[in-house]
Amino acid sequence: MKKIYIYIFMGIALIALIFMLLMLSPWLNIQNIEINGLETLEKPDVIRQMKLDKQTNILSFNSFVAKRRVKSNYYIEDVNVKRKLPNTVTINITERKIVGYILYINNYIYIDKEGMVVDVKSSYTEPLPIIYGLKFDSFIIGEKLKTDNDEAFEVVMEITNIIKNKENLKQILKIDISDLNDIHLYMEKLDIILGDREALNIKMNTLNEILKNFIPEEKGVLYIDDVNKSPIFKYIT
Repeated sequence: MKKIYIYIFMGIALIALIFMLLMLSPWLNIQNIEINGLETLEKPDVIRQMKLDKQTNILSFNSFVAKRRVKSNYYIEDVNVKRKLPNTVTINITERKIVGYILYINNYIYIDKEGMVVDVKSSYTEPLPIIYGLKFDSFIIGEKLKTDNDEAFEVVMEITNIIKNKENLKQILKIDISDLNDIHLYMEKLDIILGDREALNIKMNTLNEILKNFIPEEKGVLYIDDVNKSPIFKYIT
């Protein structure tokens, strides 16, 4: 009976020794870091934020802690980390989709499809709509924007998410919901009048179809405020 315990102890000790040797082996040090899904973020920034080190042994690498570190970046919606023995770490990232900017003093508030404040910068590079007409006293990065008028915010989210999924609507530069009975969209040479929020999805789909074949050469106004009537275009003279 005692021999059995001795054998068990020796087996455990041998496994522990092998594991220790593997932990110290440079053969299992992380050599390759694969990152997929980046659109806005840069690979070196993600590696730095996760504190990934190519001298770290892949067995001692704590993927849970690494995920928690990188998810503190509000541009990241989800992250999945996998080890590939002997020396590769694969990181799959889902970034938050910025759908528009809200002008705030001299800065731009970046919001995603859920209305979360992702970032605040003095400028922007990606051509997304600038939103006018929302009223709020403050905001917190990483949280959903709280406005004085929930309905206006809902309209903004509806419009921006439709724009995101319609290629022709990506020409829209501004959204003005200052008056919910007189909603305006603006392109470079086009003022689009949507009227109120009734049948908003139909109006936006109609606009998308119009823009497939028509872009004015001079400034004009397009009326899509009544779904029971044909759209009307008038040049500004």
